[in-house]
Amino acid sequence: MRRRVAALLIAALTASVLVVGVSGSAGAAVQSAKKPLCKGKTQAKAEAAIEDAFLHFLDGAQFPEVADKAPFIEYMSGPQISPELLAYFTASKEKNAAAAASTSVVVNTIKCKGKDEAGTKCTSKYACAQYDLVLGGSPAPGIAGPGYAILIGKVWKVTARTFCDLSAGGDATVFETVDACLQASLGEEPVDLEDA
Repeated sequence: MRRRVAALLIAALTASVLVVGVSGSAGAAVQSAKKPLCKGKTQAKAEAAIEDAFLHFLDGAQFPEVADKAPFIEYMSGPQISPELLAYFTASKEKNAAAAASTSVVVNTIKCKGKDEAGTKCTSKYACAQYDLVLGGSPAPGIAGPGYAILIGKVWKVTARTFCDLSAGGDATVFETVDACLQASLGEEPVDLEDA
C-alpha cells in the first residue's frame, strides 16, 4: 500500500511539469554554469547539481510549480520534449495533486563510474543515484528503485527512465499505455520527440 501511495505521489509531482510550459528563467540560470561533468575537479559540483535535480523533481513542498520542475527532467524541457509523456504527466498531476505536497526525497549516494546494483553503467555524463522518498516527513526506504541523471548540455536532469520506472510502482499499465515510458525505461529515446 505504501509503495502505491508513493508512486502516485511521484506521478503527481512529475505530472505538474506538463501543465505549464518550460520556464526560461529557471533554465537560463542553470544553463549559465560551466559543464559539470561528474569526474575530477567538477565531480562535487556535478553531485550537488544531480541532488538538486532530484529535489526539483520530487520535492512537492519546496518546488511545487511546473516551472520549477521542467528544467530538471529529461524530455520535459529543451532540447527535446515528448508530447506523450507530457500528456501522461498532466493526467497524473490532476489525479494526485493533493498528495504531492507532502512528498520529498533524500539522495543517499551518487555514482559516476562503474556500475550500480542494477548493472547500469554510471559515467561522468550518466550518473546513478540511490535515493529514498520522504512521505509526510518520514523516509520510506525501499519504495524507490535506482535513479539516474543525465547531463544534457550544461544541465543535470533526472532521466525519463527514472520517472517511468517510479511511476510504474503506482500504475502498472504505464508501460502498456505510454510508449514513451517504455522506450525511456529501455534506455531508448521516445519516438515522438519534438524540438523545443
